[in-house]
Amino acid sequence: MRPRSSLKTVAALLAASALAVSGCGGGDDEAAAGEGETRTVESSFTGEKIEIPTEPKRVVALWRTGAMLTELGVKPVGQLEAELMAEEIPAEQFAEVKDTPVIGSWEGIDVEKVIEADPDLIIGMDNGGLGIDYEAISEVAPTVILKIAEPTDVWDNYPVVADLVGKTTDFEERDKALNERLAAIKDQYGDALADASATSLGYSESVLYVDTSKSLTYRRLEAAGFGYNPTYTDNPERYSAELATENLPSLNTSNVLLYDTGLGGEVSAENEKLLAMPSWKRLPAAAAGHAYPLTSGTIYTFEAADRQAADIAKVAEAYAAAQ
Repeated sequence: MRPRSSLKTVAALLAASALAVSGCGGGDDEAAAGEGETRTVESSFTGEKIEIPTEPKRVVALWRTGAMLTELGVKPVGQLEAELMAEEIPAEQFAEVKDTPVIGSWEGIDVEKVIEADPDLIIGMDNGGLGIDYEAISEVAPTVILKIAEPTDVWDNYPVVADLVGKTTDFEERDKALNERLAAIKDQYGDALADASATSLGYSESVLYVDTSKSLTYRRLEAAGFGYNPTYTDNPERYSAELATENLPSLNTSNVLLYDTGLGGEVSAENEKLLAMPSWKRLPAAAAGHAYPLTSGTIYTFEAADRQAADIAKVAEAYAAAQ
C-alpha cells in the first residue's frame, strides 16, 4: 500500500495532470484506426497530442490505473506488474481480472507482450520515476500518460481516466459526498481530534513509511478534523517518508496511530510484525488502545475511499469517547 520501490529515489514533480480533449474528424482517419470514431487528447506527461478511439475496447493499464479501471467497469487486456491486486479490488471484480497478462514493470515494458495484448489504448500515470519507453509502445497503440506528483494527483485524475476510456462517472457528486462525510466527522468530534497528532504508517517491501501532508490519507484526516504529527507536515519532500524501526520512539507524541490495511481490512504480514514489536507496543498511543486500522490511501477507488472514511469515523468516535 506504500510507495513501490521505484519511488524511493524519485524527486517530486510539480503540478497535477490536465487533460485537453477536442473532437476529431472521421473519414479515412477513422477507417485507418479501425475503431470507429476517434478524438484527440493530450498526454500531459509527454506533452503530445494523441488520437484515441472514442470508445476503446482493449485497454492496457499502466501505473496507478489498475484498480481505477476495474471500478469503472473496464477489464484490461494487459497490466503493469502489480496494477491489479487482490488487496485493492473487491473479490468479485478481482476474479475477472486476476489473470490479466503482465506486460512489464515500472522498470520497462516488453513490447512483444504489448503486441500480443493487441490494445487500442494504453493509459497510465508517471511522476518521472519510471523507466518505461513510451515512444516504443506508442508504436503499438495510442498511449496516453498523465503527469502526477503525489497520490492526491492520482485521485484527482479519476474523472480524466474515466473520460479516456469512454466511461461516464459521477466523480464530482461522489467526491463531494465523501468530503461532506469527512466534514461531518469534524463537526461532531473536531474539538477532541485537534490534539490527536495522528500518524499514519505502514510497511511496503520491507520498508516502513509514514504518510506526510502530501498524501491523500492526510488530506482526508485533516478534512475530518484530525491534528497530524507535525514532524511530517513541514514541507515534506514526498507523500511518504521512511522511518527506521529503531526510531519508532519518535512517535511517542502521537496520540493516534493508524496502520495500513487492504480493501477488505487485511493486515499485511509486515504490518502484523510491526504491531507485534515491543517498541510499537510501548508507544503511548498503542499502550492506550489508540492504534487503529485504516484502509490504505493509495487505493484509488471510491470503494476504498468510502471504506477509509468509515474507518476514520470509527477512530474519531473511539478517540473522542476516551477523552
